[in-house]
Amino acid sequence: MRVLLVITDEDWYEDAGYAAAWVRALEEQGAEVERLARVPADWPVTGPPPGRYDLAIAHVLVEEVVAYAPTFALATLLEAAGVPLLNPVTSLVASADKLVTHAVWAAAGVPQPAAWDLARVREWPMPGRQMVLKPSLGDGARYIELVGDLDAARAVEARWREHEAAGGHRRGTSLLQEWIAEPACARVFATPHATSLVYEKSREEGALVTHGTVYPRVYEAPPEMAQLARRMVAALGGGLMGVDVLVEPGGRLLALEANAPFGFDVTDPQQGRWVARAALAVAERAAAERAAAAA
Repeated sequence: MRVLLVITDEDWYEDAGYAAAWVRALEEQGAEVERLARVPADWPVTGPPPGRYDLAIAHVLVEEVVAYAPTFALATLLEAAGVPLLNPVTSLVASADKLVTHAVWAAAGVPQPAAWDLARVREWPMPGRQMVLKPSLGDGARYIELVGDLDAARAVEARWREHEAAGGHRRGTSLLQEWIAEPACARVFATPHATSLVYEKSREEGALVTHGTVYPRVYEAPPEMAQLARRMVAALGGGLMGVDVLVEPGGRLLALEANAPFGFDVTDPQQGRWVARAALAVAERAAAERAAAAA
């Protein structure tokens, strides 16, 4: 199995270790792995080598989708040239923008916290209740805030825009979202057909967001959670994503977020094995479908 890993080679991201972890996990499953961060110089003339890759894993960060960065351009080229992508370009875009993600899930009937575009809100959507304000682009946990009215929400948004104007991270649309109090937040790696173990994130009592990369609980996905995780990925047209599921104290499950370019714990070989096998299974399924179509 020949796999192309499309991932940035910028120093600031290389140190995270995700590229090395992907390569190691895939090679341990017998795959041959190449790595590219941009369109090669000769491809505008020759195009991608026909039949060279069985799968391309496009690890395109949200910031790169927004800027149409070299990795995103390369992923688009590969898909147009017929190379099977682990997560198609449509799913990269749909998962990069949380406003789009929520709209897609709403159309598919996926249970999730209610969300509104702040710019279109004239009255507080949930009277008497605080709500979460988060950006549609980038790491929501970095900027997420709890607000109680429109004035407070717009004051936070104004600070975001000032930071953007000074060269800071782009936030995109400001989203007002239903606040789920004291939930557990579970990370699940999922395809439309399979799910990993559940990795429950650390969150201090009363805290709005989780923290750290150590998971206090790891367990088999209950059937309802496994089904929800698969639906979250399938609705977005994805092949393999890292999804976050909120578990209310009463047990209700809600879709929170889906990540097409996801990191996994580089110190946990079990996670690496699972995501590598799941990715290669996507390639095998694509090859079988091509063979059936040609028969």
